[in-house]
Amino acid sequence: MYNIFVTTFNKRLYDEYAHQLIKTYADTNQKLHLYVFVEDSVTLYPAVKNVTYLDLFEHEPELKKFIERNKHRPTDSFFKDAVRFSYKVFTQNAAREYADRMFFVDADMVFNKQIPLQVYDTILPKDKFVGFYDRPQQYTETGFIGFNNNKIISKKFFGHYLNLYKEDTIYNLENWTDCHTFDETRKNMMDDIHYSEIKWGDGNGGHIMARDKVMNPYIDHRKGKRKSEEHSPEWRNNQ
Repeated sequence: MYNIFVTTFNKRLYDEYAHQLIKTYADTNQKLHLYVFVEDSVTLYPAVKNVTYLDLFEHEPELKKFIERNKHRPTDSFFKDAVRFSYKVFTQNAAREYADRMFFVDADMVFNKQIPLQVYDTILPKDKFVGFYDRPQQYTETGFIGFNNNKIISKKFFGHYLNLYKEDTIYNLENWTDCHTFDETRKNMMDDIHYSEIKWGDGNGGHIMARDKVMNPYIDHRKGKRKSEEHSPEWRNNQ
């Protein structure tokens, strides 16, 4: 396939909120196939057209090792919960083999209407490796990221990205979310002539995706405490 969506969750998160991602994906008849990497049995989830469930640990055994080594570490905030956010990074790596271009979506998102195919070419042209919501005064919003997997830099980028977990060097960073490992990896790639990126949004902090006129009509990221609401307040304010 050329374009796919990718996400990850477990049965608890599916029951809590990720079922709404799947339902709105189906209800809006999205054109991209959705690959879901789960932490438990794929048989726990209902069959949905164009949705494929895959065993994350089967694809990424190093993730299991990372969790076992570090699940005992105390966390006083989400910034220090490396294990919690590690699933996203390994999912993105696992999904590379399934498509030339992929768009990772957090499980707490909902689709509002079908995204036209030309939008994907707009937000991630073929000459760019990665697209993301840049918040330079904060840290990247990683709830929605796009990768052109056929770029030469892909192997090097994901090698560095995953090694932060495989070698536990993530704990040398100030903060340990996937946002911070993503930004650390980007920084490491800047001197490579094969690396290219496109930044989305207005560059300001907070809920940058809700303010994005390109993607706002199609998708809403109900992150954090917004999960219990039909739509995030920031999304509603930008209609």
